[in-house]
Amino acid sequence: MIELKDVTKRFKLKGDAARKRKTFTAVNELNLSWRRGEFISVVGESGCGKSTLAKMIAGLTEPTEGTMSLNGEPVRLHNQAERVKWARTVQVVPQDPYASLNPVRKVRSSLADAFLYHKLSTRQDLNKKMESLLEHVGLSGRETLDKYPHQLSGGQRQRLVIARALSVDPDFLIADESVSMMDVSLRVGILDYLKQVSRDRDLGLLFITHDFRVARYISITGKIAVMYLGHIVEYGPTEEILTNPMHPYTQSLISAVPLIAGRERRVEEVVPKSFELDNVDETYHGCPFAARCPFAQPDCLEERPVLSETVSQHHVACHYATARKMIVNQ
Repeated sequence: MIELKDVTKRFKLKGDAARKRKTFTAVNELNLSWRRGEFISVVGESGCGKSTLAKMIAGLTEPTEGTMSLNGEPVRLHNQAERVKWARTVQVVPQDPYASLNPVRKVRSSLADAFLYHKLSTRQDLNKKMESLLEHVGLSGRETLDKYPHQLSGGQRQRLVIARALSVDPDFLIADESVSMMDVSLRVGILDYLKQVSRDRDLGLLFITHDFRVARYISITGKIAVMYLGHIVEYGPTEEILTNPMHPYTQSLISAVPLIAGRERRVEEVVPKSFELDNVDETYHGCPFAARCPFAQPDCLEERPVLSETVSQHHVACHYATARKMIVNQ
């Protein structure tokens, strides 16, 4: 199990932005546990800290404060040897398969790097292992290995970067908006492959998205964590969050999801006061959503709510958390 305790990530600001304040807090005192085999979708608007959280878990950036542990043991990534070892535990499926593949290298060369660098295969067995891995994600091994990335379709390239992430046989997989740049017609197929390979290998899957429909599809039997300005404001089983959201921010995000024609049940619409992200000052200690919340009270501006359990496994950070009534779309 990977566990984050009070993890904070601050970035130093430069130029004109640094005149008003010296740092920007992307993730703020965040707590999260993630077990192998568990599917978690992290949902929130762009700029809420989702990708920064993913990078910290993957070891691509270090927390400013707080700790990360694996099965109770502290994770330290202060040198190259420790980072290489951690890469065998957590891998990332990048958002853009076009940018993550070297256009002048064949698939064979790109895929072989991880096997050889981590000493997971001899050169004699390399072709066999690469073909088997490609077949596992729905690609023809023999036909794909000697192609360049531009000779593959968008869906094939996405499966290829999934295969590359799986090449080191990790325990946990992070997918950062992995279908956002793909045609709608291809998304379901890629999501299905991602779920299937994760189940086959008993991987923990953390899926970063701004789309509640994708979050539900990925983690229907798992959990959803809703992030706002570096905080997890609501967390719990997927169906519980979607049918009984208690934080006004979650309610407003679900209200913004378009409905398909027909009778559908959804929570009562909640519209925030503003549709722009706040720029919270470092000295502010109130609820991060208070300025946009239509239900905010004076104490919301003075005291930050703590993420606490309201009903079984359903956690929310709101002084006035309450469920909205269900309505039926005609």
